[in-house]
Amino acid sequence: MPKRTLLLSLFLICTTLLIFTWMVRDSLCELHFRQEKTELAAVLAYEAKR
Repeated sequence: MPKRTLLLSLFLICTTLLIFTWMVRDSLCELHFRQEKTELAAVLAYEAKR
C-alpha cells in the first residue's frame, strides 16, 4: 500500500507540473512578485543557437 501511495503522489506532482508549465508556457522566462511597496522581477535571458 505505501508503494501505491508513493506512485500516486509522484503521478499527481508530475501532472501538476505539466499542467502548470502548459498554462504559463509563454511567460516561463519571467517571474514577477509584488508585495505592497516591493516588487521582485527575475528575467531569464538566452539566445537560441542554430
